[in-house]
Amino acid sequence: MNRITEEMKLWLFDLAHGNLSDEAILSGFIKHYVLHGLTIGNVVDNIVFRTNYGTSGAKLAKESLLRVLQNVAFK
Repeated sequence: MNRITEEMKLWLFDLAHGNLSDEAILSGFIKHYVLHGLTIGNVVDNIVFRTNYGTSGAKLAKESLLRVLQNVAFK
C-alpha cells in the first residue's frame, strides 16, 4: 500500500501554505504520519525533499504542527 496518496499531497500543500484549520492540521497529521509511526521531522522532510514549497513552507508547516500539538497537550 502506498502511504503517499493524493489526499496526503493536498494536506501537505495546504499545511505548507497555511490553508488548514487547527482541527484539519491535527487530524491530517495523525492520519498521514502518526498512525504510520512517523513524526514532525518526517513532515518537514517530505516538504523539503518531495515538494517545491521550499524552506518557508517547511517552516510554516512545522510551526503550525507544533502550535496545534501544544494547544492540545496543554488544555
